Amino acid sequence: MSSPRIISVSTALFDGYSMELAIKEIAAAGGGYVEPAFIRGYVDFDESMFADSEASKLRQTADNAGLGINAVSGHLDLSGPDALDALSRRVTFAAGLGAKFLMTNAGPMTNRADIRGTIDAILPRLEQAGIVLALENPGQGNGDLLGNARLGASFIREIGSRHVCLNHDAGNVFTYSDEATQPAQDIAAALDAVGHAHLKDVISTDAGWAFCAVGDGSVDYEAYWAVLPPTLPISIELPLRLERPQRRDPQRRNTPVDVATIRRALRRSLHFVNLLETARISAF
Repeated sequence: MSSPRIISVSTALFDGYSMELAIKEIAAAGGGYVEPAFIRGYVDFDESMFADSEASKLRQTADNAGLGINAVSGHLDLSGPDALDALSRRVTFAAGLGAKFLMTNAGPMTNRADIRGTIDAILPRLEQAGIVLALENPGQGNGDLLGNARLGASFIREIGSRHVCLNHDAGNVFTYSDEATQPAQDIAAALDAVGHAHLKDVISTDAGWAFCAVGDGSVDYEAYWAVLPPTLPISIELPLRLERPQRRDPQRRNTPVDVATIRRALRRSLHFVNLLETARISAF
């Protein structure tokens, strides 16, 4: 019996390399879906990437590799002065890719009204394009509107649209709370508002946090899998180029991670997630 869950791999893992190489490697590792990532601080890109021609080219590359595109990450602060224009470009881009979900951050709790205004203004475009805006909880900082799933779910319920949901980032829960909260605890009160999930993991030591393959770190994914709805789509997101010594905010290393290391982490993560899925299916 095959899994009904869509499992994507974020191209954030391939920071420093081309999108073409990322897609080729994800397909070779046995992935079925790719999540193109445009996240400042994670990868280099500019706004010209969100052109129709770029979406068409990227979609064709994924098609040729046998990969689907269910989600795209295009993070920004929705309370910024140019947020609506930037978000509109990303919605059009996601639609051009054939994606269902567009991931983004929300912004500071103090800017709640501006964030809500941006979302209200983009709702007609989301409905027209058939895109779901998935708001993601952060992995660092403080005072965010989506600081935990309970706060995020309250905001989503207030909006009351099937085109806006939470993207629950399991690893971010762990680091944003400074290890006080595991993702299974966090998501429990918000399942009705969660439409997608991101998986990342960190090894916790006295020296800080080091990103690693999913299943190799300190995030409790066995407990998380026990509460995840069986059809909830997920993406494996491995920002291996980032460093978090002394648990500080992420910083990118000067040079990309070598492809052999990326390849090992990708295959280990896919294997681990597939084992969790197999165990879940076998239990029924």
